[in-house]
Order: sequence, then C-alpha cells, then structure tokens
Amino acid sequence: MAMPKTVKYSPYLFSEVADFGVTKTVTNPYSGVNESSFVKSFSLHVYPQKRTLDMQYRSLGTNYVNAITLVVRHNNRLNDQLRVKYKGEEYKILNISSDDSANYMTYDFLTLQNVKELGGNG
Repeated sequence: MAMPKTVKYSPYLFSEVADFGVTKTVTNPYSGVNESSFVKSFSLHVYPQKRTLDMQYRSLGTNYVNAITLVVRHNNRLNDQLRVKYKGEEYKILNISSDDSANYMTYDFLTLQNVKELGGNG
C-alpha cells in the first residue's frame, strides 16, 4: 500500500517566527485598570503561505477574506484556543488543518484572522 503524498517544504522557507499563547487580563501597575495582554506560551518557525487568485475569489463574502495562512511543522500543542503573535499583530486561529499521519515530515496549516478586524477580542 502506498503512503499518501505529502507536501514538501524546504527548511529555509521557515525563516519567520510566530509566538503562540493566550490572552489574559492583567492589572496595569500604573493606572490600576484591567487590560487584556498576550502571554506567550511557545514559539514556532512559520512559513506564510501565499493565496492563489482562486482562493482569493472563493473567500469573498466569508470570514476568510482578510485571513492569512501560516504553515508550521506538525505540533500537538496547537489548538484553536491559542492566539498567535506574528509580525507585531495578534491573530485568532480560525482553522487548523492538521496532518497527524505517520509520515516523517508533516505540516499544519493555520488560518488566522487579525484580532483588530474581529472587533478587538474575537
């Protein structure tokens, strides 16, 4: 029986780093006001997947219009409750396409939406 063909990415493509964590409410020591703040749990090297023109057209009128896709090596710690800090912006995970097969090199595709575009707290 043949193993399913998987996508292969060169290691040099994963040159960018994204932080994964949660948003917690912390008290500002100067004002005493409760503010939500990103708290990092771990970091992963990522590859920003470019969208094809067809993918752009299909996303019109959906939640995925301004979404971005990041590719990471398969990681069991990923879940849709985490937030992602990438290039100084905070993102919510909309979808995880996870490859948990027995293949040697597997990848997860994360579809992210900017928290600011979701109205602040997503």
